[in-house]
Amino acid sequence: MTTIQISQGVGIRQPNKPQDVKTVQSLLNANKAITSPGNELKVDGFMGEKTIAKIKVFQEKVVGLRNPDGIISPQGPTMRRLHGNITPASNIKLNLDTTASAVTDEMYISMAKALNCEPAAIKAVVMSETKQSPFDSSGRPTILYERHYFSRLTNNKYDATHPDISGKRYDHYGKFSEQYDKLNKAIALDRAAALQSASWGAFQIMGSNYVTSGYANIEEFVKGMNTIPGQVYAFVNHVSHTPTLLNAIRTKNWASFARYYNGSDYKKNNYDVHLSQNYDRALHN
Repeated sequence: MTTIQISQGVGIRQPNKPQDVKTVQSLLNANKAITSPGNELKVDGFMGEKTIAKIKVFQEKVVGLRNPDGIISPQGPTMRRLHGNITPASNIKLNLDTTASAVTDEMYISMAKALNCEPAAIKAVVMSETKQSPFDSSGRPTILYERHYFSRLTNNKYDATHPDISGKRYDHYGKFSEQYDKLNKAIALDRAAALQSASWGAFQIMGSNYVTSGYANIEEFVKGMNTIPGQVYAFVNHVSHTPTLLNAIRTKNWASFARYYNGSDYKKNNYDVHLSQNYDRALHN
């Protein structure tokens, strides 16, 4: 895969384009040399004091700068080390059937070995996330469109003119058959933001997590979602590059996993309870 890039400088007195900042925040979170469970940055595209402080820590501890400047240039040493310090899960041998239409038991076992967790814990995520197949009746990855993500990624630009696809979090998402209609409307306005505003496939990983999922850009992520191996690759990368998730799935701390995988409102739909119940089902089946 190609190298993850930023378009302009990030940090102190830099352009700090929101997507570039999100990329840097995701990469910083994925670097275990400076990030441990519980101290991840919020990936919100906002260049605040916490992000600047984490950049400086990375520059000092990993890059080896005596006087960290808190600046990441697109072609500079900090960006090169940020990307280079990520260990793709693709380096871990996964047993993947490229013709599979669903995650197989052999895949679950390979994923569990890669993440050092129980296969049943991973099965619980799929059972909780995908009530349907990983693909719809047209062969497309199953998606759920998130209006509030699109609103945030486009700085609320379309909230007034397109409230059906840009605004606050949906109270009701509607039918699965309606999700691609919403996505396509959003794509017509801002393709990159739209693709990042849907959760994809068996594991329902948000497109906005394409960096921690091991993909260089959102287009490669979406291409990967068209196959089961691509979805498996994304999940193993995303969890292994998010310390809180990795710790939670290993210890079966379902409340913590729910919080960082599904969002702060996870209690509204008892997501942690569903994970726990589905883990028990997977364990005994």
